[in-house]
Amino acid sequence: MLTPDGWNQKNHAALVAFLAEEKKRPGRKVAVFDWDNTVIKNDIGDAAFIGLLDRGMVATPGDWRRTSPYLTDAAVQALGKGATPELIFTIYNSMKTPDGAPAFAGHDPKMTEAAYAWLGHLLAGNTPDQIRRASREIFERQLANPVGATRRIGNDTIADYIRIYPQIADLIKALEQSGLEVWVVSATPKYIIEVCAEKVGLPPERVIGIENVVGPDGKLTYDLVGCGPVRDGENRMITYRDGKRCWINTVIFGMENGDPFQPNPDPKKRPRFGAGDSDGDISFLEDTTGLRLFIDKGRPLDAVRAARENRDGRWLVQEPFIR
Repeated sequence: MLTPDGWNQKNHAALVAFLAEEKKRPGRKVAVFDWDNTVIKNDIGDAAFIGLLDRGMVATPGDWRRTSPYLTDAAVQALGKGATPELIFTIYNSMKTPDGAPAFAGHDPKMTEAAYAWLGHLLAGNTPDQIRRASREIFERQLANPVGATRRIGNDTIADYIRIYPQIADLIKALEQSGLEVWVVSATPKYIIEVCAEKVGLPPERVIGIENVVGPDGKLTYDLVGCGPVRDGENRMITYRDGKRCWINTVIFGMENGDPFQPNPDPKKRPRFGAGDSDGDISFLEDTTGLRLFIDKGRPLDAVRAARENRDGRWLVQEPFIR
């Protein structure tokens, strides 16, 4: 039974009814969750990036252009003058140089978020297991830090704690009990999210995120794995917006024909439940045929407008469980 604590009353009632209905529904049923600020409070990608920088696990390349096809000349010049951990994180977090110039340009915002992709690229030189071990340590530390803790790095002050929303962990269990396969699809590297998803009972094979091409030495390269018609190493898409849709269509539902960047024409091969918090999630949420849970942090987003308009009555708008 889904406990009501913390839920908007109407949302809780809708979820309870949905779970009862799904328990009776035959056939395969899939639920898809975003991770950061959907399953957890705050962003494990940000925390992991800082932790990896602290550990010296972000190597300085000979040419910074290798690390992203979308770094601007201004960003390359700034990094070339002295790529301190503080500067690297500032460029990632603000998407600008210290002088205020754009750090990324030229990417398709329906296919990728260049800063998120940059984190994936910068894992190069490590093995997947090295990233997993470090991420587990970072996640445990974030869980132990007090709610409200912050950290200063470069020009930025960011949250320095994470909490798993107990309401979402409870919902994941309830969905599984009603016969749904639960997946996480995140724009954070897969190796980071895998060790976090263990905390809500999800195995690594149910986690989709940014993946690097692995070299013959077993280490991650600067190239990223593609999806559908986008080949490995093209580095122009990640698990973001239509990219999330592509991986859901191909990995979860096995689409071989058709355009994986468009909604699956077979409604039985779309998620029955979806949960997210940002425009990076809007494509798969709109594809969802049952209920769509949107964690609304009050930002002016396309997904917020769609959720609040609720034209088909399938959107649930929920305030964050921790403010």
